[in-house]
Amino acid sequence: MGRLHRFASGVTAWQRILEDIDHLEADHVIFTGDLTAMGDGAEFEAVHASVRHLTDEGMLTVIPGNHDRYTDSPGERHFERVFAGQLASAMPEYADATGYPFVRLLGDDVALIGLDSTRVPGWSQYVVGHLGATQLAALTRILDDPRLANRTVHVLSHHGPLSPDGRREWMESALVDGPALLRVLEGRDVMLHHGHSHIRSWQRAGDERPHLFGGGSSTEPGREGYWMLDVEDHRTLEAAHLLPGRERVPY
Repeated sequence: MGRLHRFASGVTAWQRILEDIDHLEADHVIFTGDLTAMGDGAEFEAVHASVRHLTDEGMLTVIPGNHDRYTDSPGERHFERVFAGQLASAMPEYADATGYPFVRLLGDDVALIGLDSTRVPGWSQYVVGHLGATQLAALTRILDDPRLANRTVHVLSHHGPLSPDGRREWMESALVDGPALLRVLEGRDVMLHHGHSHIRSWQRAGDERPHLFGGGSSTEPGREGYWMLDVEDHRTLEAAHLLPGRERVPY
C-alpha cells in the first residue's frame, strides 16, 4: 500500500529521535507500538539493536502495536521474544498467560502499566483493537493495589479510546472497548498513552477522564516527532511537541 515509499526517510528520523533522547537526558522512554511495519523477526532484531542502550539502562517501556503482529503467529510472538526484558512485571500475579497487563515501578513515585490491544483475530486487526474484559478487570485490580498508592500511573495501550479531535470513531481511535477503558480510569491518578493514530494529540484531563496522549507517527514524513513530558503528577505536567532534532513546534 505504498508504505515503503511513504516511510523511505523513516530510518533517518528514527536515528535523530534516538539522538534527541540522549541530548534531552530523558529519565524514561515510552513506545506505544508499531515499532515495525510487518512484524517479522528481522525487523524486530533491527529495532531492538537500535534501542539496546535504552534497554540496557532500564529506560524503555514498550507495548506491541497491530503492525507488530501482521506476520507474527501465536507460536512465534516475535515482540515478546525480543523485548522480554522490558515486559517483566513487578506484579506478575495480575498478568495472564501472555504476560499482560505488566507493571513496571520506577523509583518511589511512578508506575507504568502495559496493555495489549492487539488481541483481534483475522482481518479485523487491520481496523480495530480490543483489550477484553479479562485484561480490563486485571487493570482495575492493579489500580486498586496499595503498592501503587502515591504513584503517578502511566497506562499504555496501542489503540486509544478517542480520536485526536476527541471523538469516538473507527479510523483514528479504533479501540472497541474504549468506553470501558475510560470507565476503569475515571477518577484515578493516571495518565493514558496510546499510539495507532498517526496524528499526535493531547486530550486534556477533565472531571471524567485523565490526560490522554497520542504519540502519533514518529517517522512518517510531515508527521515526524514525539512528546516530551515533564510530569509532577497525573494532573500537573508540561508537554512539548518536538520534531526530530529537538525543534519545538506549537501544539
